[in-house]
Amino acid sequence: MSHAKLFREGVRDLPNSSYGSNLYLLSEESGDYYPYCPISENHRQSSIFLILRWCSSIIHKILNVYLSSPLLLVLLPLLLGVCIGICIASYLNDGSTNKNKAPFGSRWEKINTLLSTIWFVLSSEFKFDSEHTGQDQIFEKNEGDSSSAENSICEINDDDDDEERDEKTRKYLKSEVHSHRESGVPFDAIPKHIAVIMDGNRRYGRSKYNNVAKGHWDGSKTLVDFCKWCLAEGVQILTVYAFSTENWNRSKSEISALMNIFVKYCDELRIEAVKKGIRIQVLSTETDQIPKDVADGMKKMVDDTKNGDRLTLNICLSYGSRGEIVNACRGVIQDVQNGQITLNDVDEKIIQQKLLTGTSTDPDLIIRTSGEYRLSNFLLWQAAYSEMFFLDKQWPELNKFDLLQVIRQYANDRKRRFGK
Repeated sequence: MSHAKLFREGVRDLPNSSYGSNLYLLSEESGDYYPYCPISENHRQSSIFLILRWCSSIIHKILNVYLSSPLLLVLLPLLLGVCIGICIASYLNDGSTNKNKAPFGSRWEKINTLLSTIWFVLSSEFKFDSEHTGQDQIFEKNEGDSSSAENSICEINDDDDDEERDEKTRKYLKSEVHSHRESGVPFDAIPKHIAVIMDGNRRYGRSKYNNVAKGHWDGSKTLVDFCKWCLAEGVQILTVYAFSTENWNRSKSEISALMNIFVKYCDELRIEAVKKGIRIQVLSTETDQIPKDVADGMKKMVDDTKNGDRLTLNICLSYGSRGEIVNACRGVIQDVQNGQITLNDVDEKIIQQKLLTGTSTDPDLIIRTSGEYRLSNFLLWQAAYSEMFFLDKQWPELNKFDLLQVIRQYANDRKRRFGK
Protein backbone atom coordinates (compact mmCIF):
# COMPACT_ATOMS: atom_id res chain seq x y z
CA MET A 1 0.00 0.00 0.00
CA SER A 2 3.03 2.29 -0.15
CA HIS A 3 2.31 3.26 -3.76
CA ALA A 4 -1.48 3.39 -3.60
CA LYS A 5 -4.02 5.18 -1.50
CA LEU A 6 -7.61 4.37 -0.68
CA PHE A 7 -10.32 6.85 -1.47
CA ARG A 8 -14.09 6.98 -1.64
CA GLU A 9 -15.75 7.45 -4.99
CA GLY A 10 -18.00 10.32 -3.89
CA VAL A 11 -21.23 9.12 -5.49
CA ARG A 12 -23.76 6.72 -4.11
CA ASP A 13 -23.81 3.09 -5.25
CA LEU A 14 -25.93 2.14 -8.22
CA PRO A 15 -28.16 -0.96 -8.26
CA ASN A 16 -26.77 -2.20 -11.57
CA SER A 17 -23.22 -0.98 -11.09
CA SER A 18 -20.44 -3.28 -12.18
CA TYR A 19 -18.47 -2.16 -9.13
CA GLY A 20 -19.36 -3.91 -5.92
CA SER A 21 -18.14 -1.13 -3.68
CA ASN A 22 -17.67 2.60 -3.81
CA LEU A 23 -14.11 2.27 -2.51
CA TYR A 24 -11.24 2.41 -4.96
CA LEU A 25 -7.46 2.22 -4.97
CA LEU A 26 -5.56 5.03 -6.70
CA SER A 27 -2.15 3.98 -7.99
CA GLU A 28 0.30 6.86 -7.58
CA GLU A 29 2.62 5.37 -10.20
CA SER A 30 0.18 4.83 -13.09
CA GLY A 31 -2.66 7.15 -12.06
CA ASP A 32 -5.22 4.37 -12.62
CA TYR A 33 -8.09 3.45 -10.31
CA TYR A 34 -8.90 -0.08 -9.19
CA PRO A 35 -11.91 -1.33 -7.21
CA TYR A 36 -10.99 -2.12 -3.60
CA CYS A 37 -12.47 -5.34 -2.27
CA PRO A 38 -11.83 -5.80 1.47
CA ILE A 39 -11.36 -9.38 2.67
CA SER A 40 -13.73 -10.34 5.45
CA GLU A 41 -13.16 -12.98 8.13
CA ASN A 42 -15.56 -15.38 6.39
CA HIS A 43 -14.05 -14.93 2.95
CA ARG A 44 -10.26 -14.74 2.98
CA GLN A 45 -8.35 -15.20 -0.22
CA SER A 46 -5.55 -17.66 0.05
CA SER A 47 -1.99 -16.44 -0.31
CA ILE A 48 -1.47 -18.86 -3.20
CA PHE A 49 -4.33 -17.29 -5.13
CA LEU A 50 -2.96 -13.80 -4.51
CA ILE A 51 0.50 -14.85 -5.69
CA LEU A 52 -0.95 -16.45 -8.82
CA ARG A 53 -2.98 -13.34 -9.57
CA TRP A 54 0.08 -11.17 -9.06
CA CYS A 55 2.15 -13.38 -11.39
CA SER A 56 -0.64 -13.30 -13.97
CA SER A 57 -0.68 -9.51 -13.86
CA ILE A 58 3.10 -9.33 -14.34
CA ILE A 59 2.99 -11.78 -17.27
CA HIS A 60 0.12 -9.82 -18.83
CA LYS A 61 2.10 -6.57 -18.66
CA ILE A 62 5.19 -8.23 -20.15
CA LEU A 63 3.12 -9.65 -23.01
CA ASN A 64 1.55 -6.24 -23.66
CA VAL A 65 4.99 -4.64 -23.91
CA TYR A 66 6.23 -7.44 -26.16
CA LEU A 67 3.21 -7.42 -28.49
CA SER A 68 3.17 -3.62 -28.77
CA SER A 69 6.76 -3.42 -30.06
CA PRO A 70 7.32 -4.44 -33.71
CA LEU A 71 11.08 -4.56 -33.11
CA LEU A 72 10.74 -7.05 -30.25
CA LEU A 73 8.35 -9.18 -32.29
CA VAL A 74 11.07 -9.56 -34.93
CA LEU A 75 14.16 -9.60 -32.75
CA LEU A 76 13.30 -12.05 -29.95
CA PRO A 77 12.26 -15.03 -32.15
CA LEU A 78 15.34 -14.42 -34.29
CA LEU A 79 17.66 -14.41 -31.29
CA LEU A 80 15.98 -17.50 -29.87
CA GLY A 81 16.46 -19.38 -33.13
CA VAL A 82 20.10 -18.32 -33.36
CA CYS A 83 20.82 -19.46 -29.80
CA ILE A 84 19.15 -22.83 -30.38
CA GLY A 85 21.11 -23.27 -33.60
CA ILE A 86 24.39 -22.46 -31.86
CA CYS A 87 23.68 -24.95 -29.08
CA ILE A 88 22.88 -27.72 -31.57
CA ALA A 89 25.96 -26.94 -33.67
CA SER A 90 28.18 -26.88 -30.59
CA TYR A 91 26.78 -30.20 -29.39
CA LEU A 92 27.41 -31.84 -32.75
CA ASN A 93 30.87 -30.33 -32.93
CA ASP A 94 31.79 -31.69 -29.48
CA GLY A 95 30.62 -35.18 -30.41
CA SER A 96 32.58 -35.36 -33.64
CA THR A 97 36.05 -36.86 -33.96
CA ASN A 98 37.43 -33.69 -35.45
CA LYS A 99 39.49 -32.06 -32.71
CA ASN A 100 40.44 -29.00 -34.70
CA LYS A 101 39.69 -25.71 -33.09
CA ALA A 102 36.56 -23.99 -34.33
CA PRO A 103 37.27 -21.01 -36.61
CA PHE A 104 35.43 -18.58 -34.35
CA GLY A 105 36.95 -19.80 -31.09
CA SER A 106 34.81 -20.79 -28.12
CA ARG A 107 31.03 -21.02 -27.97
CA TRP A 108 30.72 -17.63 -26.33
CA GLU A 109 32.83 -16.09 -29.05
CA LYS A 110 30.49 -17.61 -31.64
CA ILE A 111 27.44 -16.22 -29.88
CA ASN A 112 29.04 -12.82 -29.49
CA THR A 113 30.02 -12.72 -33.17
CA LEU A 114 26.55 -13.71 -34.40
CA LEU A 115 24.75 -11.29 -32.08
CA SER A 116 27.04 -8.47 -33.18
CA THR A 117 26.31 -9.30 -36.81
CA ILE A 118 22.54 -9.35 -36.18
CA TRP A 119 22.69 -6.05 -34.32
CA PHE A 120 24.67 -4.47 -37.16
CA VAL A 121 22.09 -5.64 -39.72
CA LEU A 122 19.15 -4.39 -37.65
CA SER A 123 20.84 -1.06 -36.97
CA SER A 124 21.47 -0.59 -40.67
CA GLU A 125 17.89 -1.57 -41.50
CA PHE A 126 16.23 0.91 -39.14
CA LYS A 127 18.75 3.72 -39.50
CA PHE A 128 17.36 6.98 -40.84
CA ASP A 129 18.93 8.53 -43.90
CA SER A 130 20.90 11.57 -42.81
CA GLU A 131 19.81 13.47 -45.90
CA HIS A 132 16.17 13.36 -44.79
CA THR A 133 16.76 14.12 -41.13
CA GLY A 134 14.55 16.98 -39.99
CA GLN A 135 12.17 16.95 -42.96
CA ASP A 136 9.39 15.19 -41.11
CA GLN A 137 9.29 17.48 -38.10
CA ILE A 138 5.88 18.47 -36.86
CA PHE A 139 6.51 22.04 -37.86
CA GLU A 140 9.37 24.24 -38.95
CA LYS A 141 10.72 27.11 -36.96
CA ASN A 142 9.20 30.27 -38.32
CA GLU A 143 11.57 33.06 -39.24
CA GLY A 144 10.84 36.44 -37.81
CA ASP A 145 9.11 35.11 -34.69
CA SER A 146 9.95 37.55 -31.96
CA SER A 147 9.84 34.97 -29.17
CA SER A 148 12.80 32.62 -29.58
CA ALA A 149 12.12 31.07 -26.18
CA GLU A 150 8.62 30.08 -27.24
CA ASN A 151 9.96 28.55 -30.44
CA SER A 152 12.39 26.46 -28.44
CA ILE A 153 9.53 25.18 -26.33
CA CYS A 154 7.37 24.27 -29.32
CA GLU A 155 10.06 22.94 -31.66
CA ILE A 156 10.57 19.19 -32.00
CA ASN A 157 13.88 18.05 -33.46
CA ASP A 158 13.71 14.32 -32.81
CA ASP A 159 12.30 12.40 -35.77
CA ASP A 160 12.38 9.17 -33.78
CA ASP A 161 9.94 10.68 -31.28
CA ASP A 162 7.63 11.69 -34.13
CA GLU A 163 7.64 8.22 -35.68
CA GLU A 164 7.10 6.53 -32.33
CA ARG A 165 4.26 8.90 -31.50
CA ASP A 166 2.67 8.32 -34.91
CA GLU A 167 2.84 4.56 -34.45
CA LYS A 168 1.34 4.69 -30.96
CA THR A 169 -1.51 6.89 -32.14
CA ARG A 170 -2.27 4.57 -35.04
CA LYS A 171 -2.43 1.64 -32.62
CA TYR A 172 -4.92 3.55 -30.48
CA LEU A 173 -6.98 4.30 -33.57
CA LYS A 174 -6.99 0.68 -34.71
CA SER A 175 -7.53 -0.99 -31.34
CA GLU A 176 -10.88 -2.59 -30.67
CA VAL A 177 -13.62 -0.84 -28.73
CA HIS A 178 -14.86 -2.57 -25.60
CA SER A 179 -18.54 -3.33 -26.02
CA HIS A 180 -19.46 -3.62 -22.34
CA ARG A 181 -20.58 -0.59 -20.36
CA GLU A 182 -18.76 0.00 -17.10
CA SER A 183 -20.62 2.94 -15.60
CA GLY A 184 -23.52 0.79 -14.39
CA VAL A 185 -25.93 3.60 -15.29
CA PRO A 186 -29.18 2.53 -17.01
CA PHE A 187 -29.03 3.21 -20.71
CA ASP A 188 -31.91 5.70 -20.65
CA ALA A 189 -30.02 7.76 -18.04
CA ILE A 190 -26.83 8.01 -20.12
CA PRO A 191 -26.24 11.55 -21.46
CA LYS A 192 -27.02 11.54 -25.16
CA HIS A 193 -24.81 14.52 -25.98
CA ILE A 194 -21.50 15.29 -24.27
CA ALA A 195 -19.47 18.40 -25.07
CA VAL A 196 -15.84 18.80 -24.00
CA ILE A 197 -13.54 21.79 -23.71
CA MET A 198 -10.18 20.05 -24.11
CA ASP A 199 -8.11 22.47 -22.06
CA GLY A 200 -4.63 22.06 -20.61
CA ASN A 201 -2.58 20.62 -23.48
CA ARG A 202 -0.03 23.44 -23.39
CA ARG A 203 0.39 23.39 -19.62
CA TYR A 204 0.74 19.62 -19.68
CA GLY A 205 3.37 19.78 -22.43
CA ARG A 206 5.38 22.44 -20.61
CA SER A 207 5.32 20.63 -17.27
CA LYS A 208 6.06 17.13 -18.57
CA TYR A 209 8.20 17.68 -21.67
CA ASN A 210 9.06 21.39 -21.59
CA ASN A 211 7.52 21.25 -25.06
CA VAL A 212 4.08 22.59 -25.96
CA ALA A 213 3.70 20.55 -29.15
CA LYS A 214 4.16 17.23 -27.35
CA GLY A 215 1.33 18.18 -25.04
CA HIS A 216 -0.94 18.59 -28.06
CA TRP A 217 0.18 15.18 -29.36
CA ASP A 218 -0.78 13.53 -26.08
CA GLY A 219 -4.05 15.43 -26.14
CA SER A 220 -4.91 13.98 -29.55
CA LYS A 221 -4.37 10.48 -28.17
CA THR A 222 -6.69 11.24 -25.26
CA LEU A 223 -9.36 12.35 -27.74
CA VAL A 224 -9.16 8.98 -29.50
CA ASP A 225 -9.55 7.20 -26.17
CA PHE A 226 -12.43 9.46 -25.16
CA CYS A 227 -14.33 8.59 -28.35
CA LYS A 228 -13.97 4.89 -27.54
CA TRP A 229 -15.22 5.39 -24.00
CA CYS A 230 -18.25 7.32 -25.24
CA LEU A 231 -19.01 4.60 -27.79
CA ALA A 232 -18.85 1.93 -25.12
CA GLU A 233 -21.22 3.85 -22.82
CA GLY A 234 -23.80 4.56 -25.52
CA VAL A 235 -23.25 8.31 -25.95
CA GLN A 236 -24.75 9.43 -29.26
CA ILE A 237 -23.14 12.84 -29.85
CA LEU A 238 -19.70 14.09 -28.80
CA THR A 239 -18.73 17.71 -29.48
CA VAL A 240 -15.13 18.74 -28.80
CA TYR A 241 -13.57 22.19 -28.75
CA ALA A 242 -10.40 21.64 -30.78
CA PHE A 243 -9.42 25.13 -31.95
CA SER A 244 -11.18 28.42 -31.29
CA THR A 245 -11.19 31.57 -33.40
CA GLU A 246 -9.20 33.25 -30.62
CA ASN A 247 -6.50 30.58 -30.91
CA TRP A 248 -5.36 32.14 -34.19
CA ASN A 249 -3.72 34.80 -32.01
CA ARG A 250 -1.20 32.27 -30.67
CA SER A 251 2.35 31.98 -31.97
CA LYS A 252 2.86 30.82 -35.55
CA SER A 253 4.91 27.85 -34.41
CA GLU A 254 2.18 26.49 -32.15
CA ILE A 255 -0.52 27.03 -34.78
CA SER A 256 1.64 25.20 -37.31
CA ALA A 257 2.05 22.31 -34.88
CA LEU A 258 -1.70 22.02 -34.33
CA MET A 259 -2.47 22.17 -38.05
CA ASN A 260 0.07 19.43 -38.71
CA ILE A 261 -1.59 17.24 -36.09
CA PHE A 262 -4.92 17.67 -37.90
CA VAL A 263 -3.34 16.83 -41.26
CA LYS A 264 -1.43 13.78 -40.02
CA TYR A 265 -4.44 11.93 -38.67
CA CYS A 266 -7.27 12.91 -41.00
CA ASP A 267 -6.85 9.71 -42.99
CA GLU A 268 -6.48 7.47 -39.93
CA LEU A 269 -9.51 9.02 -38.25
CA ARG A 270 -11.52 8.72 -41.45
CA ILE A 271 -10.72 5.03 -41.96
CA GLU A 272 -11.38 4.02 -38.37
CA ALA A 273 -14.50 6.17 -38.12
CA VAL A 274 -15.96 4.34 -41.12
CA LYS A 275 -15.18 0.97 -39.49
CA LYS A 276 -16.70 1.92 -36.14
CA GLY A 277 -19.75 3.75 -37.49
CA ILE A 278 -18.69 7.23 -36.36
CA ARG A 279 -20.00 10.23 -38.25
CA ILE A 280 -17.60 13.18 -38.17
CA GLN A 281 -18.65 16.79 -38.66
CA VAL A 282 -16.44 19.88 -38.58
CA LEU A 283 -18.02 23.03 -37.14
CA SER A 284 -16.26 26.25 -38.19
CA THR A 285 -17.32 29.89 -38.02
CA GLU A 286 -14.19 31.27 -39.72
CA THR A 287 -13.23 28.87 -42.49
CA ASP A 288 -11.09 31.31 -44.46
CA GLN A 289 -8.17 30.99 -42.02
CA ILE A 290 -7.97 27.18 -42.15
CA PRO A 291 -5.02 26.00 -44.31
CA LYS A 292 -5.98 24.27 -47.55
CA ASP A 293 -4.43 20.90 -46.68
CA VAL A 294 -6.33 20.84 -43.39
CA ALA A 295 -9.58 21.87 -45.09
CA ASP A 296 -9.18 19.20 -47.79
CA GLY A 297 -8.50 16.47 -45.24
CA MET A 298 -11.44 17.50 -43.11
CA LYS A 299 -13.79 17.61 -46.10
CA LYS A 300 -12.86 14.09 -47.19
CA MET A 301 -13.25 12.87 -43.62
CA VAL A 302 -16.73 14.40 -43.37
CA ASP A 303 -17.84 13.05 -46.76
CA ASP A 304 -16.65 9.49 -46.14
CA THR A 305 -18.17 9.20 -42.65
CA LYS A 306 -21.58 10.73 -43.38
CA ASN A 307 -23.32 7.34 -43.03
CA GLY A 308 -22.04 6.62 -39.52
CA ASP A 309 -24.86 5.89 -37.08
CA ARG A 310 -23.19 4.87 -33.79
CA LEU A 311 -21.68 8.18 -32.73
CA THR A 312 -21.60 11.70 -34.14
CA LEU A 313 -18.30 13.46 -33.48
CA ASN A 314 -18.46 17.24 -33.90
CA ILE A 315 -14.99 18.78 -34.13
CA CYS A 316 -15.11 22.53 -33.49
CA LEU A 317 -12.22 23.91 -35.53
CA SER A 318 -11.76 27.67 -35.95
CA TYR A 319 -15.00 28.00 -34.01
CA GLY A 320 -16.47 30.78 -31.88
CA SER A 321 -19.96 30.67 -30.43
CA ARG A 322 -20.57 34.41 -30.71
CA GLY A 323 -19.69 34.26 -34.39
CA GLU A 324 -21.99 31.26 -34.77
CA ILE A 325 -24.92 33.22 -33.31
CA VAL A 326 -24.13 36.24 -35.49
CA ASN A 327 -24.04 34.07 -38.61
CA ALA A 328 -27.34 32.45 -37.61
CA CYS A 329 -28.98 35.87 -37.22
CA ARG A 330 -27.67 36.90 -40.62
CA GLY A 331 -29.19 33.79 -42.13
CA VAL A 332 -32.56 34.55 -40.54
CA ILE A 333 -32.45 38.15 -41.79
CA GLN A 334 -31.66 36.90 -45.28
CA ASP A 335 -34.65 34.55 -45.19
CA VAL A 336 -36.91 37.44 -44.11
CA GLN A 337 -35.62 39.64 -46.91
CA ASN A 338 -36.14 36.86 -49.45
CA GLY A 339 -39.72 36.43 -48.28
CA GLN A 340 -39.21 32.85 -47.12
CA ILE A 341 -40.39 33.74 -43.61
CA THR A 342 -41.94 36.78 -41.97
CA LEU A 343 -40.55 38.70 -39.02
CA ASN A 344 -43.25 37.26 -36.78
CA ASP A 345 -42.12 33.74 -37.70
CA VAL A 346 -38.71 34.26 -36.09
CA ASP A 347 -38.41 32.32 -32.83
CA GLU A 348 -35.85 30.20 -30.99
CA LYS A 349 -36.51 27.22 -33.23
CA ILE A 350 -35.74 29.21 -36.38
CA ILE A 351 -32.47 30.48 -34.93
CA GLN A 352 -31.59 27.01 -33.64
CA GLN A 353 -31.88 25.62 -37.15
CA LYS A 354 -29.40 28.21 -38.41
CA LEU A 355 -26.74 27.21 -35.88
CA LEU A 356 -23.92 24.88 -36.90
CA THR A 357 -25.29 22.16 -34.64
CA GLY A 358 -28.57 22.37 -36.56
CA THR A 359 -31.44 20.32 -35.23
CA SER A 360 -29.30 18.07 -33.04
CA THR A 361 -30.01 18.02 -29.33
CA ASP A 362 -28.25 20.45 -27.01
CA PRO A 363 -25.43 19.06 -24.84
CA ASP A 364 -26.69 17.25 -21.76
CA LEU A 365 -23.40 17.96 -20.03
CA ILE A 366 -20.26 19.96 -20.73
CA ILE A 367 -16.88 18.90 -19.37
CA ARG A 368 -13.98 21.30 -19.03
CA THR A 369 -10.56 20.15 -17.93
CA SER A 370 -7.57 22.03 -16.43
CA GLY A 371 -9.51 23.47 -13.49
CA GLU A 372 -10.84 26.52 -15.35
CA TYR A 373 -14.44 27.62 -14.73
CA ARG A 374 -15.66 29.25 -17.93
CA LEU A 375 -17.10 28.38 -21.34
CA SER A 376 -14.59 30.39 -23.39
CA ASN A 377 -16.99 31.18 -26.25
CA PHE A 378 -18.08 27.56 -26.67
CA LEU A 379 -21.71 26.57 -27.44
CA LEU A 380 -23.15 29.61 -25.66
CA TRP A 381 -26.63 29.15 -27.15
CA GLN A 382 -26.69 25.37 -26.82
CA ALA A 383 -25.41 25.33 -23.22
CA ALA A 384 -28.49 27.05 -21.75
CA TYR A 385 -29.50 24.00 -19.69
CA SER A 386 -26.38 21.86 -19.88
CA GLU A 387 -24.92 20.40 -16.71
CA MET A 388 -21.39 21.67 -16.10
CA PHE A 389 -18.49 19.53 -14.88
CA PHE A 390 -15.12 21.16 -14.21
CA LEU A 391 -12.26 18.70 -13.70
CA ASP A 392 -9.00 19.67 -12.04
CA LYS A 393 -6.94 17.73 -14.58
CA GLN A 394 -5.19 18.64 -17.79
CA TRP A 395 -6.85 17.13 -20.85
CA PRO A 396 -4.04 14.61 -21.63
CA GLU A 397 -4.27 13.33 -18.03
CA LEU A 398 -7.94 12.36 -18.33
CA ASN A 399 -8.71 8.66 -17.92
CA LYS A 400 -11.76 6.46 -18.32
CA PHE A 401 -12.65 6.55 -14.64
CA ASP A 402 -13.06 10.34 -14.86
CA LEU A 403 -15.69 9.96 -17.58
CA LEU A 404 -17.46 7.16 -15.70
CA GLN A 405 -17.58 9.28 -12.57
CA VAL A 406 -19.05 12.22 -14.50
CA ILE A 407 -21.71 9.98 -16.06
CA ARG A 408 -22.66 8.56 -12.66
CA GLN A 409 -22.90 11.99 -11.07
CA TYR A 410 -24.97 13.23 -13.99
CA ALA A 411 -27.38 10.30 -13.74
CA ASN A 412 -27.73 10.22 -9.97
CA ASP A 413 -26.83 13.58 -8.44
CA ARG A 414 -28.01 16.11 -11.01
CA LYS A 415 -31.72 16.93 -11.29
CA ARG A 416 -32.53 18.61 -14.58
CA ARG A 417 -35.70 20.69 -14.29
CA PHE A 418 -35.31 23.02 -17.30
CA GLY A 419 -36.74 25.92 -15.31
CA LYS A 420 -39.82 24.02 -14.14
